[in-house]
Amino acid sequence: MPAMTRAQLLQALRRRQFLPFLQAIVGTDGQWLGAEILMRWQHPQAGMLPPGSFLQRLEEEGLLAAATRQMLRQLSIAWKRAQVRLLQPFFLSFNACGQQLHDDTLVAQCQALLQDLQEGQLRLMIEMPERGGDLGPVHCRRLFAQCEHADIAIALDDFGVGDARLHQLACGRISCLKLDRSFVAAMHGNSMYSRLIEKIVALAAVFGASVTAEGVETLAQWQGLRRIGVRRFQGYYFARPMALPDFFARLNHVRRPVGGHATQASTMKPVSERGCCRDD
Repeated sequence: MPAMTRAQLLQALRRRQFLPFLQAIVGTDGQWLGAEILMRWQHPQAGMLPPGSFLQRLEEEGLLAAATRQMLRQLSIAWKRAQVRLLQPFFLSFNACGQQLHDDTLVAQCQALLQDLQEGQLRLMIEMPERGGDLGPVHCRRLFAQCEHADIAIALDDFGVGDARLHQLACGRISCLKLDRSFVAAMHGNSMYSRLIEKIVALAAVFGASVTAEGVETLAQWQGLRRIGVRRFQGYYFARPMALPDFFARLNHVRRPVGGHATQASTMKPVSERGCCRDD
């Protein structure tokens, strides 16, 4: 792994080396409903680096928010260049780090991105990590109210494995609970996990939220999750994270219910990358 000094990270920012990839989020029939924006580092010597190898260093140096903003700007440029046109509602989500969540300009930045994209069918979702979000109830209520006023959705990421700041559920409208991949991986070896996921689905329903299961890698996982009420899914079973041109090229072909795609997807290898803006 290459060295990652502050000077090298700053140089990477100046050279716009932090790139957006997109991974599809699908419905019960495999239809693409949205996508999560994931970060890569196009390192000049080491090649394309996964998020788990550099995100912690960015956060330690206070540069993760800047890298995320750069990633979103590059997404906007590529989206317009590709002339993407959506025929039905679609959402893009991204993981906001603690620095961004404490920044009063976060919602304004999201609004500016949507205005720049000029796509009426598109909605943004901010993913708040249970670990690292550390927002008190007062700040949390203010952020949620700003998001609701701007029609920007909120998701609680890593749900169930962080610090369980359940007060967030009472601070405003939550659109989604993102079920951590560890629950999905464990459910077929331990029936108690299936019961636990059922309870999380029921909890989400109380607050008018959906549940997205991360890290879905097999047909059995998908079928089991559907049986217990999960309605959104993300993982290698459906699609790997893709560079923007590849994602845009496939978008129009897979937003309808899929036929043979699931069989093809089921042969993909499991994912192991972790971290904010990570892969699932």
